[in-house]
Amino acid sequence: MVKEQLMYQDLPDINEVEPLSDSDGACIEEIRKVLERHGRLKRFGIMLLHKHFDVANNEVLVETCNSRMRTLTMQPAIKSDKSTRRAVETSWRLDLQDATTRCKTICLTQCSYDRNGNHTDNTYHKAAHY
Repeated sequence: MVKEQLMYQDLPDINEVEPLSDSDGACIEEIRKVLERHGRLKRFGIMLLHKHFDVANNEVLVETCNSRMRTLTMQPAIKSDKSTRRAVETSWRLDLQDATTRCKTICLTQCSYDRNGNHTDNTYHKAAHY
């Protein structure tokens, strides 16, 4: 099993990462081709792995959205908290494999559901979250 403390702690700070450059082009194109081959170009993308602050071992970053204000907020939540129990996983690390997880991925961020199990196109996502 992967040591959970590695989920965030070994990620570089945003100020330490190199921005996207021409040297990344071949890799990104190869990823695009794999996604295209599997019919997943409209489902998955890539993201720059980094951190802005430390996240505890028992936490996951949870996205909340206010559509009216056009804001997306991401903040740590305890993994067993009500905001994480019924959340949609939205980003994963592929370099930390854990035999107990789906597809051998480690979830970094989730988008939460409301108390009634609703996620999109409802008043919960259009207003402030709990």
